[in-house]
This record gives sequence, structure tokens and C-alpha cells, in this order.
Amino acid sequence: MSTIGKSLAAASMLCLSMMAAVSHAESALTVKDAYVRAPIPGKQITAAFMSISNSGQGSDKLVSASAPWAQKIELHTHMHENGTMKMRQVDSIGVNAGTTTTLQPGGLHLMIFGLAQPLPATVGGQLPLELCFAAAGCQQVSATLVDMRM
Repeated sequence: MSTIGKSLAAASMLCLSMMAAVSHAESALTVKDAYVRAPIPGKQITAAFMSISNSGQGSDKLVSASAPWAQKIELHTHMHENGTMKMRQVDSIGVNAGTTTTLQPGGLHLMIFGLAQPLPATVGGQLPLELCFAAAGCQQVSATLVDMRM
């Protein structure tokens, strides 16, 4: 085999192994019980919650989220400062190997701004979300629209 042929074969093998690694990392993360709170009437902000399980060997982190029905989604946490709970944006949300990270009210969550009016789903319906992870890449999930006032 020529030098060029060997180089092409090596490059092909490298690409295949990288694709397999990405595919393996994606399958290690599972998102369950995703839901979006129906916004308070007249408001264009809300929050989303879910559980993210990592059955893989390596840790990962959620680095961004987006949705076609929202202008912006930020990663947030609640912090206790001077006797008051405050919301703060964070750069990422860790999902350690072999654990589940829970996004829940009063803790880690997705803060959603600039909601489409009306939302493309009614209470009980599904809203698409894209979650992007540092190692596993992006994945599409469906979140149930839930009215917390009921």
C-alpha cells in the first residue's frame, strides 16, 4: 500500500473510532421525567426540570440548552446568600459517571426566557428541548408541559 493509502486508512480508522466514542458517550446519558412549568399568565419566563443519568465510565456536563419555542435557556442553581435563596446562572451542570443529576425546583434547573406565545403545546403536551453536553454532544428530548397550580 502506498504512503498516501496508508495515511487515508489511518485517518479513516481514527474517524471511525472517534465516532464510536461519541456514540458510546451519547448512549451513556439518559434524560428522564423532563417537564416544563406552564408559565404564569402574562409572563414569558418559566423553568424546566429533569433527571440526567450517566451510566458511562466518564463524567460529563450539561453546557447548554435550547428550544424553538424559547428565545434563551440558561443553566441555573439556587444559592443561599445572607439568609435568602437566590437564583444564579452557572456555566455547566455536572453529571458524574455512574450517578444521576436531578434538576428540581429549589435547586439546579433550566431557566427559560422569551416564550413563544402561545406555547406550541397545551398542558400535558410535549415540548422539544435540545440539551448539549461537553463530551456526549447534543440530544433531543421531549418535556411535558405541567401546570403547577393544579
